[in-house]
Amino acid sequence: MTTNERVLVLGMGRSGRAAAELLRREGAALCLYDRDAALVAEAAAALGADVERATGDAPPAFDRFDRVVASPGLRLQADPRLEPEVDLAARHLTAPLIGVTGTNGKSTTVVLIGEMLRASGVRAPVGGNLGTALCELVGEPADWVVAELSSFQLEHAQRLHARIAVLLNLAPDHLDRHGSLQAYGAAKARLADLQSAEDTLIANADDEWCRAVTERAAAQTKLFSATRRLESGASRDGDDLLVTASRGDWRVPLDRLAPACRAHLSNALAALLAASEAGGERDAMRSVLEGFEGLPHRSQQVCSRRGVDYVNDSKATNPAAAAASVDAQRAPVWWLAGGRDKQLDFTPLARVTGTIRAAFVYGEAAPALEAALSERAEVVRTESLDEALQLAARRAEPGDVVLLSPACASFDQFDSFEARGDRFCELARALPC
Repeated sequence: MTTNERVLVLGMGRSGRAAAELLRREGAALCLYDRDAALVAEAAAALGADVERATGDAPPAFDRFDRVVASPGLRLQADPRLEPEVDLAARHLTAPLIGVTGTNGKSTTVVLIGEMLRASGVRAPVGGNLGTALCELVGEPADWVVAELSSFQLEHAQRLHARIAVLLNLAPDHLDRHGSLQAYGAAKARLADLQSAEDTLIANADDEWCRAVTERAAAQTKLFSATRRLESGASRDGDDLLVTASRGDWRVPLDRLAPACRAHLSNALAALLAASEAGGERDAMRSVLEGFEGLPHRSQQVCSRRGVDYVNDSKATNPAAAAASVDAQRAPVWWLAGGRDKQLDFTPLARVTGTIRAAFVYGEAAPALEAALSERAEVVRTESLDEALQLAARRAEPGDVVLLSPACASFDQFDSFEARGDRFCELARALPC
């Protein structure tokens, strides 16, 4: 990049600020934009340098700048000057990238891969959509960089290059942003589209979209399956996980897996295959699978009160994730669902196979959830998550599970899925023992 190149940075969240800091180190003349003037002022002060500031409903005209770097949260039309934050990072990262995308399970898979590699003595920082922007990892010592990548990050990507790409699944989500499932899937498929024949593409053999992407992929494909044995790759074989690779076959007994891995078996298989490709050692990877405690708000075992288990799966923000969460429970479920409706089809929720005692629905999506679930189970309309949990707690019996698995975004009553999950944990832990 030429010194004093004029660059407009759009969005002053974590990704935008990380991009601005990297660009300033490279000598760019910056203009920072966000609708929130306070965020712009804070970011400019943190840079400790004279930068142009812009706020308002619309960003400055792009033709004033040599380049435009965008945060993933902004909905923008394609433009020759436009560069997503992940592409900026890709210009500077020196370690090869393991990229993970899909509708559900990205964070768990990324963390598992990172832990497996680090347990094997491999330097493998994690970031992307998982807390740490990719631009923040530029310059950090690394043998591999492991990144969670969302459709928002990938839709305009041109330079991002994953030496190992992982495709987990596709289910309806974020259609309010992308407009259709086809467009949403195309955005995620950019991760594979940007690979070459020297790269590796790891994909879910149980998912129709994943299989379709592999058919046109240039990279070498390796598959995983949580439902059947595969001739190669990583799969479930009876009571074992089986990895078939160039270094020979090896197994991990299912009963040795930590509960968080048994609850996310596809993610565990994907992580095993990706970490193995990146040089993970068998004993180290097995140890991670046996000791993995899971991530907060993802099938999190919160507490037990009077013989009733409370499980926080606040990250289940779409119907597919919520249905899988209910089906993963081994006990009868008192189901808490609701929040902001992302205009998704709730019909699949009525096809869950788990045992549902009752569904307590709340928030903006409560009417749509009630309509979808009323023929499957008893549905109780409530005003809030607080009320839903209290009602479920009164009716639950020893051996049951009270499960928060919302199938919706949190933004009608909470600032984030984390805040929603934290409230559930607080309420559950306050119940009498």
